[in-house]
Amino acid sequence: MLRTVTGAIMQGTRAAAGLCFAAMIVMTLAQVVNRYLLGLPMFWTEELILLLLVWSMLLGMPVQLWRQEEIVVDVVPTTNPVAARLKLIGNLVCSVAFCGVLCWAGWAFARRGLPVRSPSLGLSRFWFFLPIPLAAGLSVLALLVRPHGRSAGGFD
Repeated sequence: MLRTVTGAIMQGTRAAAGLCFAAMIVMTLAQVVNRYLLGLPMFWTEELILLLLVWSMLLGMPVQLWRQEEIVVDVVPTTNPVAARLKLIGNLVCSVAFCGVLCWAGWAFARRGLPVRSPSLGLSRFWFFLPIPLAAGLSVLALLVRPHGRSAGGFD
């Protein structure tokens, strides 16, 4: 049940990242057309494109972890199945700890950005920093709920 719910969350996260990326492309195209063809620069699009880039990139991280598509560099090869299992558990513990610390620190950082406004859009900087703890928290969920071991990824 938890794996099914997490899979649905990851599908929604993937869709949100895709929408952010698509909006970023549309805004970039609009910016270029308005600036170079119409001579009417839209000063606020650069800030919006940056915001969308951060959201799309960071929302992709937990999806990639859920699908087990992260880059793995095996610097300590093992042939012993027990050692391989211990290494897998150690990797999981380190990854969850890192993402947990990133979630906690990212939330504190995002809260500090609440009173600060972005120059063009007038948005709170909170929205620029929120994807850090959100992606880290979703990554912890993905790491703990996904099937363990290396296999072809997918949305269960």
